[in-house]
Amino acid sequence: MPMTRRLLLLTGLGSALNVGAILAVDRWRQADSLAEGDPVEATAAVSEAEVIIRGFQYLPAEVTLKRGGTITFTNEDSTPHTATPLDGAQFQGTGRLRRNESKVVVFEVTGIQNYFCDIHPSMVGRIVVVD
Repeated sequence: MPMTRRLLLLTGLGSALNVGAILAVDRWRQADSLAEGDPVEATAAVSEAEVIIRGFQYLPAEVTLKRGGTITFTNEDSTPHTATPLDGAQFQGTGRLRRNESKVVVFEVTGIQNYFCDIHPSMVGRIVVVD
């Protein structure tokens, strides 16, 4: 492959990686601003919920849960994912979930519990735990 073609290919790869990094940082900043006390919309709290991981997203991205409630995280993607507590969140993460694996997580601490996928950090979600 000629040198100029290699340089163009490498430049394009570098640009793609930079865009991915910028998006990931933006998602982190959004999650951090949520943790700092952004207003929470009033939503009916449930005792049990399910969060599906599909298309590199948590569905739904936000759940309002009663204290002591549980969420079942299920990965429907072909790649592994996690639901890992973001700084300040107080719950045990799922660990690595492979395709079609699930994990039930209990939420005992009230407040906003932000989380992310530690394999794909641009994936973020939050659980609002209320009394």
